[in-house]
Amino acid sequence: MRKLLVISIMALLVGASSIWLMQRDSGYILLSINDVTVEMTAWVGLLLYLWVTGITVWLILLFKWLSQAGGFRHWWSTRNRMRHLNKTAQGLILFADHDWEKARELLVDSAAQSSMPDVNLLFAARAAAENHQIDDARDLLERLRETQPRATLLADKAFAEILLGEENFTQAIQFLLPIAEKKPNDRGVLRLLADLYYLTEDWSSLQKILADLRRFKALNSTDLDVLEIDVYTNLLSSFQLNIDSTAQEKIDQVGELWELIPKKLRQNHDIMCGYFEVLQLVNDNDKLVMLLAKSINSQWNTELVRRLGEATSSVPEKQLLIAEKWLIKNPQDIALLTALGNICCQAKFWGKAKDYFASAVALQPSPYLYLKLSEVLVEMGDFTGSNDSCKRGLLLGIETQFNQD
Repeated sequence: MRKLLVISIMALLVGASSIWLMQRDSGYILLSINDVTVEMTAWVGLLLYLWVTGITVWLILLFKWLSQAGGFRHWWSTRNRMRHLNKTAQGLILFADHDWEKARELLVDSAAQSSMPDVNLLFAARAAAENHQIDDARDLLERLRETQPRATLLADKAFAEILLGEENFTQAIQFLLPIAEKKPNDRGVLRLLADLYYLTEDWSSLQKILADLRRFKALNSTDLDVLEIDVYTNLLSSFQLNIDSTAQEKIDQVGELWELIPKKLRQNHDIMCGYFEVLQLVNDNDKLVMLLAKSINSQWNTELVRRLGEATSSVPEKQLLIAEKWLIKNPQDIALLTALGNICCQAKFWGKAKDYFASAVALQPSPYLYLKLSEVLVEMGDFTGSNDSCKRGLLLGIETQFNQD
């Protein structure tokens, strides 16, 4: 408050002094240009000078603003930026519409002035690849690496994906492995490796990165669950024995393979069937029968019942006792009756085998069942019954084929 009062008093004093000076001696200024003469008081000339000087300074500052920091220059810069941004947006729309050639042209043309040049060059390269212009795609990705060093990994992944799309698997694996060593936790690199191993059916290598795929969430849990089942199923189906190995070593190889499979997946039907086939391959039939019986007890499955009937065992009598217990709950199951008949054949219980096959034929006749019944009747010495069973099976087979045609 005191400061404001002092300033007001000083302003009044300065104003009063100026008026006093103007009244005491105004003076004058005389300007003569050719025939034109201008005369004014000194005070008017001073005010006019100050006014002209102020206007001039203001015009200079205005021009500087228009030509530099803002104004026209800013407007021109904004206009160019918006024009290139619109080109980028249009290029991305054309990319989504699969107009590869036009999309590439627009994205490349606007890349230099774009606010996101890495996006322009990346999608331009993808568009070129989709249009089978692989060399152009490679050049654009190299330009992306040079102009945007931070986007090097992005460019490398895009090039690897292009190689996969072209089914150039040899070059793709050579290109991807060094990147995976440097960036083992990169989700994009892991997905590309998974795609590469899947396409080349390298199930062993794909199995080794399953843990990383889950750990770093490279795939959603649903897709990863499906992939795991697919990998272990194919590992089992593509299992090959070492010819030089002993019988026990072959069995140990199968055991090591089974230990690779997570416990939560061992009850999966496809994996179990694959494992059973491998066990048959190494003639580990007793273990096969035991696992089949255990699986069927936990969850009834007619396919597994069929496999149990076809599996050979060193103790078929024990196998028969296990299977006959299931008749209590499944007395009219065709798969079970057929399996029981096959097991009885292994144990050479021909009378029981005849009863089981005859019961199955009565419920659902088929050429296979008639043939099995015929074989049992031969073992029992009933050649007439065997021939009759063969004829019935043959007629049924012809009738079935005729109906299908």
